Amino acid sequence: MKIFVARPRAIAIVASVVAAVTFPPIVGGTTYMLAAWAVLCLLAAAITVHDLATMLIPDHYTLGIPLVGFAEWLAASGDPEALTVRAEGALMLGGALWLFGMLYERLRGQTGLGMGDIKLLGASALLVGISGTGVQIMLAASAALIFIALRAMRLRRPLRAAAKIPFGTFLAPALVIVWAWLPIVW
Repeated sequence: MKIFVARPRAIAIVASVVAAVTFPPIVGGTTYMLAAWAVLCLLAAAITVHDLATMLIPDHYTLGIPLVGFAEWLAASGDPEALTVRAEGALMLGGALWLFGMLYERLRGQTGLGMGDIKLLGASALLVGISGTGVQIMLAASAALIFIALRAMRLRRPLRAAAKIPFGTFLAPALVIVWAWLPIVW
């Protein structure tokens, strides 16, 4: 079965797994929190499946994350200064990651971090802040290392330093986990 035929079913399965992992801290939350949680689970699942299939993260999925963050800001405080601080942090993180990616590509001759990953991390910083994004990266990197080790064992091939990894596949669910388990108050 081709991935494009299986995509809606795969998204539903991934969304269910992400929802199951993040459900305990959401229990008893406000109506807004439950709605935001459902939207984030679906966005994370769509990013996961699409990135795994194509090594690309569509902008329209990534755009949903700051929209949820903006709605969360409105529901929580509506304080313009808090939004400004979060937006400045997201822009600085995105700029620093873009610069790192450009330098890495010039030095190594290959892409190390794609623009989809950079945009996803910038959007994540709007939702969970810079410190939450750090935890997100650690969770995603750990899951990605396990993934490539299992893939190498399954294919009976040695691990390669230049292996391409669909990092958004791991960043998106990690975002929902950080958002649910380590909430940062606006």
